[in-house]
Amino acid sequence: MKLYHIILCCFSCILSCKAFNVFGPGKSLLGNTAYTPPPSKVSTCSWLDTLKYEGTPTFDVLAKTIEFAECTSFEEIEQFFDEEYLFRGPIFGPLTADDVRKTQQGFRVQDAFPNLQTRPFGFTVDPDNPYRCYYFERWEGTNTASVKIGGTEIPPTNADAKLPTHIMSLNWTPEGKIKYACLSSPLDRFEGTTKGAGAVLGLLVAVGVDPGNASVGDLFLRLQQRFLNSIEGFGRNWSVEADIPDWWKSKARGADPNDM
Repeated sequence: MKLYHIILCCFSCILSCKAFNVFGPGKSLLGNTAYTPPPSKVSTCSWLDTLKYEGTPTFDVLAKTIEFAECTSFEEIEQFFDEEYLFRGPIFGPLTADDVRKTQQGFRVQDAFPNLQTRPFGFTVDPDNPYRCYYFERWEGTNTASVKIGGTEIPPTNADAKLPTHIMSLNWTPEGKIKYACLSSPLDRFEGTTKGAGAVLGLLVAVGVDPGNASVGDLFLRLQQRFLNSIEGFGRNWSVEADIPDWWKSKARGADPNDM
């Protein structure tokens, strides 16, 4: 197949997608205060289906998610955690609630930004799982305090930082507890002042630390994470196997590529 055939094929695919095609047909959403897509017609089987439950929630998932997102301390948010709670990010996790707390205590780059705000917005319940809620965060703050990383103390830059937007998702249990929290990679790597780095990595960039290549599958990062985990330096990148609940089936740890 020649190059222009490939380009034409790609362009045709883009035009067929409503997310890109501003000229294509489709029902106008102007004037609507909310939009919910039709129910999924694709039947799939996933190990994460264990986070789906029969019936509808007996509590307001949206309201509880907003309440959680507005918490400002770990002491507040841990009240929402299920006994089998796990956190997973693009290159960190799975982490139990206890390891999340220990990691925050051992690696306190957030303290370098006393006015740090996560600025959550855009809350929406998953149309395919009423127990899951998504929302955006766009962190910002001013680096007015020093931060100690290893044996090095980094003085404040006194500069403002705005991080690129990422998505959070929370999976609730029928008892109103969070069993799984997931943080996404930045949505737009050109947004903000941290060269595309988000969340904690973005704060490191803001204080003047180069976190290096923080990509899923990067061999050096994976080896580095395993070394730090073995000495428990800067907290854990993922919890010890014995502490990870049985419902979590993936064996991918930290920056490992997906295994299922």
